[in-house]
Amino acid sequence: MGNERSQSWKGFMIETFAFPVRHCALPAGWPDRYMATVRVRRAKHTVADWHLPRYAQHCTSMDEAHRETVEYAIRAINAGCLDDAGSPAHLLV
Repeated sequence: MGNERSQSWKGFMIETFAFPVRHCALPAGWPDRYMATVRVRRAKHTVADWHLPRYAQHCTSMDEAHRETVEYAIRAINAGCLDDAGSPAHLLV
């Protein structure tokens, strides 16, 4: 599976992009961590474009980064935070 994924949810298209994040403070040979950004679209309009608020807690795999980011976007959609192109920042987990 690639770095980019997309899926639809309740009329929204959730697009995620995962990438490795390397920490210069960690010892050499420490495994990469991953994070993902998300773009949520409704029709042809982007209603959200962000990363998880706890970006410092990186995931151990690309799949995990995609999964956590999609789950967060789904919670924001279900809560109605993106109906008016609002920010889901208050949904901190």
